[in-house]
This record gives sequence, structure tokens and C-alpha cells, in this order.
Amino acid sequence: MSFRPTRNLALLALAVTLGWPSHARAAKEDVIVLRNGDKITGEVKWLTRGKLEYSTDDAGRLQIEWVKVAQLRSPHSFEVEAGSGLKYYGRLVATDLNGRVVVGDANLDTLAIPDVVAISALDAGLWKRVRAFLDLGLTFAKANHATTFNSDGEVAYRGDKLGSTLNFSSYAQGQASSPTATRNSVGLRAIRFLPKRWSAVALGQTEQNDELNLKLRVTGAGAIGRVLSRSNSSELGVGGGLAVTGERFSADTADPLAEETTGTSLEGLLFAGWDAFRFDSPKLDLATSLFLYPSISDPGRVRGEGTVRLKYELFSDFNVGVSATDTFDSNPPEESATRNDYITAFTIGWSYRR
Repeated sequence: MSFRPTRNLALLALAVTLGWPSHARAAKEDVIVLRNGDKITGEVKWLTRGKLEYSTDDAGRLQIEWVKVAQLRSPHSFEVEAGSGLKYYGRLVATDLNGRVVVGDANLDTLAIPDVVAISALDAGLWKRVRAFLDLGLTFAKANHATTFNSDGEVAYRGDKLGSTLNFSSYAQGQASSPTATRNSVGLRAIRFLPKRWSAVALGQTEQNDELNLKLRVTGAGAIGRVLSRSNSSELGVGGGLAVTGERFSADTADPLAEETTGTSLEGLLFAGWDAFRFDSPKLDLATSLFLYPSISDPGRVRGEGTVRLKYELFSDFNVGVSATDTFDSNPPEESATRNDYITAFTIGWSYRR
């Protein structure tokens, strides 16, 4: 019995030690000085697409337009990427020079703030290296009892040397007088980042499109890509390679003797993408992409898809937008198949780090 008070005190001390917040680890020690002279103490989360994510004790999470930052310092180590593609590693060292970031430990590098396009902690976990979005649209017309649903989404991971992107889109329209028409695609890209903004890309994709009589298309491709320009307001990239494609088209419904058309072909691959983003009100995000597959096995045939998405942010991470997608095939194997299919949709969406 004589040991019970001592034991209770020990348990209380242990509970306090485990439960009490560790100021050494939890303290926010990063400091931002804005161009208007305001100084904010907090924690740098990341910089991407012209926005600096910053956490504070009093104001919570802040999104600060990067070009409005005059100085930034932190005792923690970061990876800092310039628009040229060069990467720098180390602490963010204090400086009296406005419009400059000093990076390093033993060796210091001074970068102009507009030249810095990305900042991430060296110990950043998975979620701090992921970008994602999800857009949804739904319409219903009483006149013909037609219902249309569409969705688009993407999850992208970017590590130090490797990256990956999973994207999908789905469209379905049904009405009382006709069968439901659908269109679906899922794509996966694996990326190996190379010096001087070059990258090696492996791509896999599956597609289905009732309008084009396409029951299934599976594509595997390898390509080389390059980011031509990257800043805090836009990004432009291009690439090219080779693809192998397997296809199955539905039989011509007007011909009772017609059979499904299948085939495998070798194709070239050309792609380009341009994104533009604006942080000042109104907050806008424009993304465009174009993929072309000129056939090598069937000279003269070219298929592809072009997409444009424009989004307006209503409030943090939620937006409304409009998108347009055009899928085309100059010479489909099934002669009765439509050569062009386009969709325009109004959406509401959610985004993460985008």
C-alpha cells in the first residue's frame, strides 16, 4: 500500500508527458513577409500552381499568392524547384532582400521569388505530393424524360524522380424512347522525371463509346515528354512516342449479317497540354489537352481526343466549371461508325492542391 501514491504519481507524470503537446515539434517557426509589410508566423505546407499553402495557429490554413511574398524563411529543409527545372535543397535562410528566397545549408543559392514554381518538404508524406480533382454534372429534361450524368476525375502523384496519374471520365444519357448511351475511359500514366524538364512516360488506357460504336479499345504506349515552360501562372508540355492499340467495334445494326470488327494496330503518339491558372479574384483554372494517334499500320487514319476545362472557384477547394471534349477518328474500322463525338458539360467540383 505504501507504494500506491508513488505509482499513481508516476502514472500521472507519464500521462502528462504523453498527452501534453510537444512545443519543440509542434511550434510553427516559419516566417513570411508579404510585399505590403505584413509578417505572418506559421508553417509552410507546400507551393504549387502559384499558391502557397500556409498553416497558422490563429488564422488556420491560408492560401497566399506566391508573387505577393517578399521574404520567406524556415529552419526546416525543403525541395525548391525553379521554372527552369533545377531543384535546390535545404533550409530557407533569412535574408533582407525582398523578392528573393535563399536555399541551402553549407552552400546557399539565391532565387528570385517569381522563378520558384514549387516547394515541398523533404519529409513530405504521400498526401503532400498528391493533386486531385473530381467534377460531376447532372441534368434532367422533363420534355423528353432524358437524364444525363457525367463525371471527370484525376489523381496525380509527383515524387522526387517518379510520378503517376490516374484519370477517368464517364458519361451516360438515358431517355424513355431510346436505350442509354454511354461513354467511359480510364487512363494510367507512370512518369520518370529526367534532367532539364524531360520525362519518360508509360501510358495505358481503356475506352468505350456507344456513339462511335466502340465496344472496347485498349492502348499501351511509351513516350518522351518535355515541359517547355512552367511558371506560377501557366505550364506547357509536349511529347511523342509509339502506341499499340487493340479495338473491338459493334456490328452494323442495319445489316443483320454484319459481325463485330476487331483488330490490333501500331500507332504514333503526339500529345500536348497547356494549363493556365489565376489566383486573384476571380480564381480561374483553364486546362487543355490534345492526344493524337496517327496510325502506322493503317496509313491515313488519325484518331484523337481534345479536352478543354474552365473552372471558377466558389470557395476553398470547391468550384463550378464547363468542359468540352471532342473524340474523333478519321477512318474507323467499322464503316457505319460515327467519326466524331463531342460533349459539353457544366459541372460542380472539388479539387486538392490544384
